[in-house]
Amino acid sequence: MITEIGAFMHKGEGMQLMNELRDDDEILGIYVEAGRTEDLFAFREFGSASENDIFTILVEARQADKIFDLICSKIGFDRPQRGMVFQMPLHKQPK
Repeated sequence: MITEIGAFMHKGEGMQLMNELRDDDEILGIYVEAGRTEDLFAFREFGSASENDIFTILVEARQADKIFDLICSKIGFDRPQRGMVFQMPLHKQPK
């Protein structure tokens, strides 16, 4: 089974993290997109919103907790205003 690990983090941190992790053989895919949020960060760049990176990693389920903890430690999710991270299993659609 495959697990998706997703994170919302400050702009620029997603690409930096992707560059650090892209050669890890345990990672099946890494994706970084940009977005805006109004309530995740106190810092505001665009009126009531701030830009953030939307970071997604696909891993085998047996590796998910290890990679999840690695992302949390590299981004500093134990401190306030650093973003959020989540994980969920992906299920194959029956034919």
